[in-house]
Amino acid sequence: MIVDVHAHALSRDFLSELAREGAFGIETCPEGFRFAGYGPLDPLLFDMDGRLESLTRREIGLQLVSPPPRVVSHAGWAADAAFARRLNDQTLAAVRAGGGLLGGLLVPPIAEPERCVAEIRRGLDEGHVGVALPTSAAGRPLDDPTFEPMWAECARQGCIVFMHPTTGAERQAFGSFTMLQLVGWPSETALCVARLIFAGVIERHAGLKLVLAHGGGTLAMLAGRLDLAYEAPLYEANPACRAHIAKPPSHYLRDLYYDTVVAHPTVLDFLLKLVGPERVVFGTDFPFEIGDAEGRKALAALETLGAEVRDTVLANGARLMSGARS
Repeated sequence: MIVDVHAHALSRDFLSELAREGAFGIETCPEGFRFAGYGPLDPLLFDMDGRLESLTRREIGLQLVSPPPRVVSHAGWAADAAFARRLNDQTLAAVRAGGGLLGGLLVPPIAEPERCVAEIRRGLDEGHVGVALPTSAAGRPLDDPTFEPMWAECARQGCIVFMHPTTGAERQAFGSFTMLQLVGWPSETALCVARLIFAGVIERHAGLKLVLAHGGGTLAMLAGRLDLAYEAPLYEANPACRAHIAKPPSHYLRDLYYDTVVAHPTVLDFLLKLVGPERVVFGTDFPFEIGDAEGRKALAALETLGAEVRDTVLANGARLMSGARS
């Protein structure tokens, strides 16, 4: 069974609620809904019939869905317990309408770290199959000690933890050419995960099934540079870069998982060689155009890499799900 670990959904009813509330700049429009100043949302974000047609046509056995990052966390705001529950309940509503083809990823209330464990347990008990995290809580790093119980609970549950980048800090340079999504978000993933590695979070929670969106963003290309900080002997030595980990940072890259949404065959080949095929998982970023909405780019690239690599990558999602609660 092929599992798509990276897809987004918001129910039509929930989007209508947000539009009435004037939340996140969501407005109604002839196409359905739009973010003010951003243009219409792809109807497949909320059109269940269209989504199911796509999944059935492509023989996808299960698609894991989570809310788009803008409504989970962005600079200056993050979901509290009340809003996280609303997000999670509407995700489960979509799952129930999905005919068995959808699995829900719950959002913890990262604005209130002390309440994350309770919402993770509630969500999994009610039918979610994993957790979705942004790369920061309104810019607050997720290696902050207040999040340690959340990480411990995720590891204990043995479920998939899907991490999607979001905006940690506003910058004027991101305001043109879609730079926020193209450059800013991949860098946010690298920043978040590099901090998790140096802070020892990945080492302490060895059973964590952390799956990174967009192939981990720019993280893989920084493998050697992160090691330089760990190895620096004199003038640029920073004791903090060795204080919490027993091995060079690049060692921990093989403890993580990466989706296939990199949109370039050479980049996917590089990632596979760096971390191994068993650490790369099929994903699409459905339904967004700045993604690989039906997986065509990833599937074409995998075909050139041989049947063994292709079959391993396409089977990894189901393998990760085998230990998840349902």
